[in-house]
Amino acid sequence: MILERLRLAAFRCHRRANVLFAPGVTVLVGPNGAGKTSVLEAAHFLFRGASPRTATPRDLVTRGESVLRVEGDLRDSAGRHITAAVGWSVSGERRLTAAGSPLASVARWEGVMPVRMFLPDDLRLVKGSPRRRRAYMDQLAPLVDPAYREALARYDEALQQRNALLRQGVVGADHAPWEALLAREGRRLVSSRARLLAALAPPYAQAHGRLAPVPTDPVGLTYRTNAADLDEEAYRERLAEQRVADRRRTFTHVGPHRDDIRLTLGGRDLREFGSQGEQRTALLALLVAERERARGEGGDPPLLLLDDVMSELDPTRRRALMRILLAGGQSIITTTDLHYFTSEELAMIEVVRLREDVDPPDMAPRGFTARRDQEEGGAR
Repeated sequence: MILERLRLAAFRCHRRANVLFAPGVTVLVGPNGAGKTSVLEAAHFLFRGASPRTATPRDLVTRGESVLRVEGDLRDSAGRHITAAVGWSVSGERRLTAAGSPLASVARWEGVMPVRMFLPDDLRLVKGSPRRRRAYMDQLAPLVDPAYREALARYDEALQQRNALLRQGVVGADHAPWEALLAREGRRLVSSRARLLAALAPPYAQAHGRLAPVPTDPVGLTYRTNAADLDEEAYRERLAEQRVADRRRTFTHVGPHRDDIRLTLGGRDLREFGSQGEQRTALLALLVAERERARGEGGDPPLLLLDDVMSELDPTRRRALMRILLAGGQSIITTTDLHYFTSEELAMIEVVRLREDVDPPDMAPRGFTARRDQEEGGAR
């Protein structure tokens, strides 16, 4: 699935904007404050249902407006077109549609229009809480286990029921049916997550080697779980053994709900010991690894939204990244300076300029106009 166009209304600084994208690499170029990052953010909001920059959707609505809207025109491999849309009002109402039909959630898009975003200053996946890295695994694990989401839902329900019994001070046979369900579904989650990370580890190491600013120590993705050595029967027995201790804790201690990933460099945990540059490189390498894994397995690679990524890399790593991106899949990159790209690269990508007009028609003074260079006959 390819994103061909985004239309924004009352989103951040864009009272109205209409931006076209190429099926390969598109570069959004413009001065600081031109709203380049906001275009990427709008795509993320449309397909992921949330902003990577704020937890408060109200912040996304243009000042003085009450409703934002983002529409995306998509085209699949057979040439069929569909429009995805999201509307959100400051009163908290949200409306999602696909081809005009209501959607209950953005889950549909994860399968057909996966989106990943790189923000230089957003390192929460690397140095944030384990919950964020578990969510990352939950997002990707359906790629190796199509029934993963259903298993996760059943696991979460059983976990809530057992924890409720613990908070009530109940210890005994009432736990047994929930523990049986936790053992069955928990083993599936652990197995799927382990397979996912095993599939990601080689392309991650390769991508990191190409993107690190200098040669580095070996990198790794280490799956941390306290249920790795348990088969289903042993899992049930462990839960039963820990009922009294879990009652004191008031929560279930064993299981994939406590899993984590360690991103390591030379055996050191980047969360604790990595510099911001090392953490940024690890995050970008993870996104590239997803792209490479999907391409290697014939799947749909995610749309990569890369904000100001070129300023984070030296010339050698910029060329390495561009070779990866130009090899296949759709990417959108923001920049203030086209000199980060070679003339050969510019010949193979789409350049879209976001420029501030002095008095753009039908737009607020702070509006911006997006255009494709070749449509106006200009040189890249």
